[in-house]
Amino acid sequence: MDRLGRNVVACLNTGYKMRDEKKMLVTYGHDGPWELDDPADENRFTMEAWGAQMELRAIQRRNREATIKIRAAGRPKGKPS
Repeated sequence: MDRLGRNVVACLNTGYKMRDEKKMLVTYGHDGPWELDDPADENRFTMEAWGAQMELRAIQRRNREATIKIRAAGRPKGKPS
C-alpha cells in the first residue's frame, strides 16, 4: 500500500483515480483487486493507507532521532569517524 502513496490522502486519491479510469488495483496482502465501491473494501483500503502513513511517520521519527544522536557524537551527516 505504501507504494501508492505515503499518506492517506495520496493513497485514496490514487485508488479513486484508478477506479474512475476503470483500472484494476491490486496490492500485496489483499485477495484480488480492490473494489472501492464496496464499503468493506473501501474501509480496509483506508486502514491500509493509514498504516502506510503511520509507518512513514515512524521512519521519519527514527531518522530524526538518529541524526540528533550522530550530531551529538560529533559526526555530522552520519559519516564514520
